[in-house]
Amino acid sequence: MSPRLAFTLPVLLAIPAAAYALRHVRIIQLESLRERIIWTFHSWRANYPVPLDIDQWQLNTAKEYQNELWKQVPDLKRPWEFLESFFAARGYTLYRPSPSNVWAFYPPPKTDATKPHWEPQFPYARRIYNEDRDIVFSYSSPRVWAARDIQGRDVVIRMISGRESSDELKIFQRLNTPEVRADPRNHSIYALDYINFDGLIFVVMPRWNEAFHHCDFHNVREIMHFMECLLEGVDFLHEHRIAHCDLLEPNTGVNVLAPMHILYLKGICDPAVAKYAIYDFGQSVIYPYNTVLEDVTVTKFLHFDLRGCPTPPGPHNPFHFDVLCLGVMLQNRVRHIEDIVPDIGPFFDSMITDDTTKRFTARQALHEFREIYLRLSPSQLDSLVTGRLWLDGHVKTKLDLPTRVWTPPPECT
Repeated sequence: MSPRLAFTLPVLLAIPAAAYALRHVRIIQLESLRERIIWTFHSWRANYPVPLDIDQWQLNTAKEYQNELWKQVPDLKRPWEFLESFFAARGYTLYRPSPSNVWAFYPPPKTDATKPHWEPQFPYARRIYNEDRDIVFSYSSPRVWAARDIQGRDVVIRMISGRESSDELKIFQRLNTPEVRADPRNHSIYALDYINFDGLIFVVMPRWNEAFHHCDFHNVREIMHFMECLLEGVDFLHEHRIAHCDLLEPNTGVNVLAPMHILYLKGICDPAVAKYAIYDFGQSVIYPYNTVLEDVTVTKFLHFDLRGCPTPPGPHNPFHFDVLCLGVMLQNRVRHIEDIVPDIGPFFDSMITDDTTKRFTARQALHEFREIYLRLSPSQLDSLVTGRLWLDGHVKTKLDLPTRVWTPPPECT
């Protein structure tokens, strides 16, 4: 073989090999050229573990697979584990999965980057725990992961959109413009940050615990404040032409971070410090501002069954559905004060009636509630709450479902 051929043959052979490789390389879309190169190489070498199809970020919950769900978890965790250093470069250290429980995540070991430096301020949650092991984050969706920022504040990162903008992304953008976010009626969870990886959009939110899980209302004033926030929050969503479509207890939060195994914490619902939020817009829909609410219908499946209601035939108005959902949810947790606030019973009847022509709109419900609130005397507002739940006319008391007394923990170290 001639020296020239010996030199050129490897080059000639490398050209088709390189062309083949390039055809099978997907360039990861990032603003930084350096990161684009690095993450394209990492992704190619790992066989692209971050799916761009949002449907692949879901648990398969088909009935026949219910007993096999846990087997899906390692594969569904893989994108997050792959992106761990990507989020860390943006100041977010992901919680670590428990080695013994695939459903449990814990805050990362404390370092200078994750150690809480001071008590977080709103919109971050109040800390009501002593040890990090107390605030386990339960894995319930492949699209959500908990993290801690560089100031030691706990957040949640949620994947909300692919390369084509989703309604969820549009909703966060609408609710978090400076003007809309500054409105005190806006009780949606804050969007602290947006992170883009290859066209996928992640939103960073403060980590708040579920309101219904922890709240132990001391007096009627506290329970009325709670109810007003949620009614006002849903009315605000409707004013901005957003139908939530999934108003369930797990999708409401209170600004505390507490041990999840403790129900009904005393001392956290004082209206002076308690804030409430609505979140999880994964099933929500958004419309132009000039939309007439009464004219809207959807054919998407709405979970009437989860509210104990039969599914009516034909298309449904999602704004009517929101009021029904909110009424059912609040009635179960609030109507037990009917002996103190008699008007609250007929109020709920008008929120959950099957006759949509007679059912309150969100605006009407808020207005009627405030009329009831204004009529309450100081003694009614200061009356102690002894009930816990209202279930089909039967009241479960606090003696039936006892509380845990909370005392402020020592400063986190």
